[in-house]
Amino acid sequence: MSSSHKIRSLSLPSRLNPINHRIEQELKRLRSKEEASTSASESIIIGVSGLEKLYGCINQALSLPMTQQTLSLRQHEKHVAELFKGCSSLLNVCSSIKEVVFQQVEITKSLESSLTEKEDILRIRSNIANYNSLRKEVIGKAKDILMSLNQLNAEVLGDEDCHRSTVIKSLRCVSIINLSVFESILLFLSVPVSKPKKTLVSKLMNKGKWKYESGNEINDVDNVLHQLVSTKDANDQKLCYALGKSTVLVGVVEGIQNDLEKMCTQLTNTKLSLMNILSF
Repeated sequence: MSSSHKIRSLSLPSRLNPINHRIEQELKRLRSKEEASTSASESIIIGVSGLEKLYGCINQALSLPMTQQTLSLRQHEKHVAELFKGCSSLLNVCSSIKEVVFQQVEITKSLESSLTEKEDILRIRSNIANYNSLRKEVIGKAKDILMSLNQLNAEVLGDEDCHRSTVIKSLRCVSIINLSVFESILLFLSVPVSKPKKTLVSKLMNKGKWKYESGNEINDVDNVLHQLVSTKDANDQKLCYALGKSTVLVGVVEGIQNDLEKMCTQLTNTKLSLMNILSF
């Protein structure tokens, strides 16, 4: 999954003004960081944070009087309208993803809290069953958004046109990356609640190993929880390891949530700028 939204080499116009140069540099920096990432979550956080910076550059360009005058010309009206529509749709998707990420944060925090309490194995199993039930809700919502995202591809990409302005081409490039990063977040969230094969669980338990590193923090928590409900008792060592995994997951999803908040703000500014240009 960590390779699901590799930042492709996007071709920006050859004659770059300072802002477009910044966009190109941010794209290169984003590609470099993403190639060095070691997990799906790290790649996602890099992608969302990079998008927030890219939209910041775009918004700076859209705020320039010269850009506004150029894009308000009749020859660009159709393309600006398409970008406005696409930006509005991306903003709606961003808001929906943010809500699902928030739900994942809340249920993981609740799980984390329950694992810190000294409770018997029956109560622990009940808490885990509740987490798994809520996880399935998150999975269902993520898959629904993913379907709407797939339908959004044509709307955001539009038709190629060599006569588009530099800013329009740049924004289109960023929108392509946006679609890819959103897809990665949704795939990360929609990992099914897993049940490791009994043979694997037995081997791990017999060897006293509780370390699971799948490269996906949600999957790691699922595997550890499955081991907890499969055992007759839950000693401090097992609970401590499960608690550690849930704490890591809380940090990951909170990081994604915070970056999505910033990105929604930038997308809102982009939408408003395009709307103002259309009203000229």
